Amino acid sequence: MRIRRAHQFELDDARERVDLMAKSLEQRFSLRSHWQGDRLVFDGHGARGDVVIDEEAVELNVRLGFALKFMEPAIRSAIEETLDEQIAAG
Repeated sequence: MRIRRAHQFELDDARERVDLMAKSLEQRFSLRSHWQGDRLVFDGHGARGDVVIDEEAVELNVRLGFALKFMEPAIRSAIEETLDEQIAAG
């Protein structure tokens, strides 16, 4: 699944907001994450992906394992809500 949101922040501010989002999602979905430049890479039980930040947008790419595929709508909704709270609504 791919979710993209435009932002109006400096890269450092966008990165801080993505970091807050990641902490929330890490707790919710038992994920681990680390930064590779302006890309946050995460993985956990049945999910992995990354968040890429540029000057205009934040793009989240998530690959769900077989066991989580049936929960994709709920997972997408939770991710979009958290992303909107940190990026789009900021």
